[in-house]
Amino acid sequence: MNKLLSLYRGGVEAWECDQMRHMNVQFYMSKASDAFAHLQNTLGLSPALIRSTRKGLRFKTIRTQYKSEVHVGTPLYGLGGVREVSGDLIVGFIHIFNAINDGLSAVYEFTADYADYDTDASLPLPDEVRTAAEELVDPHTESFQLKPFAGTFMPDRPLNHMFDSARGSVDVWECDQFDHMEMRHIVGYFSDAATHIINEVGLTREVIRSRNLGSAALDYHSEFHAPIRKSTAILLKSGLIDAEGKLFRFGHNLFDMDTGKLAVTTTVIGCYFDMATRKSVPIPKEFTDYPAGKLLKEQM
Repeated sequence: MNKLLSLYRGGVEAWECDQMRHMNVQFYMSKASDAFAHLQNTLGLSPALIRSTRKGLRFKTIRTQYKSEVHVGTPLYGLGGVREVSGDLIVGFIHIFNAINDGLSAVYEFTADYADYDTDASLPLPDEVRTAAEELVDPHTESFQLKPFAGTFMPDRPLNHMFDSARGSVDVWECDQFDHMEMRHIVGYFSDAATHIINEVGLTREVIRSRNLGSAALDYHSEFHAPIRKSTAILLKSGLIDAEGKLFRFGHNLFDMDTGKLAVTTTVIGCYFDMATRKSVPIPKEFTDYPAGKLLKEQM
């Protein structure tokens, strides 16, 4: 039995690319979410069963690493598998490839639990799902293996010097059939926050354009504490963790304003690059000049 699963096939649309002229992180996430649906189906959680029981898998944590950018028209495919079943958690991965050269474009390493989509309660894995997952368990040593995340993760509590970086409400087209906000749109808020982070450190779009700079996320680590439902008012607060050499790190806290609960914490590593050469460059001095007392690392 081949334990490496074919989970996705598609391509990059023009409207999925941003001002950096590469596919935006939220659309990488949409393709990984599609792949996750195929993984659930392989484990016996068919769409019909999920609809009838209103139960299924959900992400608890996701580590995302972007390996190479892709542009409009690029054909993509996704492979994945199960690395471990740990208690009631499934530990797995999804890799997105550029089909032109078989180059690895994005890596998703995740943990997922089984949940009631109405009450949001975590449940024991059904025996048949556990059996199917255990039959697929493999270390997949031939596949790319992520190194440990650089630095500490954002804590699941508010920190000083975080600022409002996005604010909105959840529309019906941003939700799945169970009225939960889709992962793509959560990541979209993180993407929107990047402009506000640039403003916070004293950069303007005019300055960025004059220096011919683009920015790119390289590594994400996200933890999901509570689902976000349709019509919920949400607030994203962000802050700069640190910046040195060619890398900067910042953190996000996404709040459900209806309940006041922290729904998602995310830590991001990113870089700047020359828009012509597509090569990374030292981070702008505005980042390194940012007051040390306002860096989140002082509280982590």
